[in-house]
Amino acid sequence: MLGNLIEIIRPLGVLAIALLLVLSVASSALARVAAIETTAPLQDHSEQSIEVAVAQAIQTAVRGAVAMGLPWVHLRRAWVIGDTVAVQILATDTGPEEEQSAEPEPGEEPGVESGDTGRLRL
Repeated sequence: MLGNLIEIIRPLGVLAIALLLVLSVASSALARVAAIETTAPLQDHSEQSIEVAVAQAIQTAVRGAVAMGLPWVHLRRAWVIGDTVAVQILATDTGPEEEQSAEPEPGEEPGVESGDTGRLRL
């Protein structure tokens, strides 16, 4: 009788362990991500005016990300369209999986292409 019970419980234990392993791996795939675009008006096309408008647009986008519960943001791009500055951020509820090195690789320019993402933790 006890032998039959052990034969039944052993496969259930193996199944439970396998299920826990699958669930622990799948949790990272459940991260929430949002692309947020915002705009801000330009007073003129001077460098200072563009910097102020970009800062305003980024602040608006980040406030939206935080309101959605997405504390990690990554500035994807910023551009000028007529008398408006537009920015796009990528927001997520999980941080970067690995930290980028502060130094670029030899022969590599810092920037988006080299992996210098400029992430901001809120």
